[in-house]
Amino acid sequence: MISAISQQELGWFTTRSRTAKVRSMREFAESEIIIPDGPFESRRLKCHRQPYTGLWFDAIDSGNWNRFVATGPTQSGKSLACFLVPLLYHLFEIGETVICGLPDMDMAQDKWREDILPVIEKSRYCDLMPSRGGGSRGGKVDAIRFLNGATLKFMSGGGGDKSRAGFTSRVLVISETDGMDKSGATSRESDKVTQLEARTRAYGSRKRIYLECTVSTQQGRTWQEYQNGTRSRILLPCPYCLHWVTPEREDLLGWQDAESQVAARDRGMFHCPDCKEAWSEQQRADANRECQLIHEGQQIDAQGETTGEACRTETLGFRWSAVNNMFLQSADIAADEWRASRSPDEENAEREMRQFVWCLPVLPSQWEETAITAEEITRRLAIWPQSVLPPNTRDLTAAIDLGKHLCHWIVVAWGLHAECHIVDYGRIEVASSDLG
Repeated sequence: MISAISQQELGWFTTRSRTAKVRSMREFAESEIIIPDGPFESRRLKCHRQPYTGLWFDAIDSGNWNRFVATGPTQSGKSLACFLVPLLYHLFEIGETVICGLPDMDMAQDKWREDILPVIEKSRYCDLMPSRGGGSRGGKVDAIRFLNGATLKFMSGGGGDKSRAGFTSRVLVISETDGMDKSGATSRESDKVTQLEARTRAYGSRKRIYLECTVSTQQGRTWQEYQNGTRSRILLPCPYCLHWVTPEREDLLGWQDAESQVAARDRGMFHCPDCKEAWSEQQRADANRECQLIHEGQQIDAQGETTGEACRTETLGFRWSAVNNMFLQSADIAADEWRASRSPDEENAEREMRQFVWCLPVLPSQWEETAITAEEITRRLAIWPQSVLPPNTRDLTAAIDLGKHLCHWIVVAWGLHAECHIVDYGRIEVASSDLG
């Protein structure tokens, strides 16, 4: 016969011995994350406010990829959904060590104090904050060990390579990815993102790597990762033709001929790329609530079913644009476009709109210089050595640029179809001081 006290202790032991159910990232985000500031301050994160976040979390939870690259407009919830939630999910729901990658360690304390700590303090996980050591009393932040045993380790793109070589984790979360996409000045190894990713190699395909950044240029790490990954797109159902479409910058119309910014705000509306019908703000919101995510190689048929086979890759390339940013109305975006189109600094205004509003890489200026790399030099080498005429040469032209101290000359061979080849070139010193 078991006493009442023994039964109570046995019940407590049985309850405690059960493995806690691990929630999906979406369930964790909507149950645990309280927004620390902004228009929804002190309210729980809900995916219906920014529907793209639901697609992002569901794609992560699907288990189809182990690398996740996210990019979108600024001030659209990108840092919270794509940096903070994955970082906190692995620290507190899974209870494992996380490496936080940043361009330099000067950012670590700001990132901790301004972004990470306020979200933890608003949650029930504030009880897991350490009472001593890193992160407990201000000062320099390098590694923070929480009371559940998980450690948040900050690593940067600066410093010696050995500073990154001695720490291992299954999870890596990187913010400002493009700021780390170069080898250090004192490094003989690969770029810093690749070096940080090497800290997860021991876990093989079980690793989880998250990269978040505003897109910069076509050669930037974020855009290249997106292009080489699933190149996923968010499709919205048109309320008129019922086609699944992705409205982009060219589909925001009405502001172009406006006589003022106020008029641009009144007239600016998104239009369906297929049927060209204008969407009201309510129709845009309804379309985003029904959004679907497809990957390169897929499409959505007339019945709303996803067809085709997604490209095989380990990287989810996730992008959303201004049409998916429900924090701003179409009128706000149209007003920004009107202002940018009439800015005295046209190049800078265009850069701002592409990067921060439409999530598009900045196009290179026509005067932008090409970086000198071995690949660029090799690409420009001809197959014929200097001073040798190609076999199809029909004509030769010679030119000389006369200077006071130097003359530069060149000989060009022309083929039957006006193709040219530089045969030889050089310079001749001019004895100008002796010529009087």
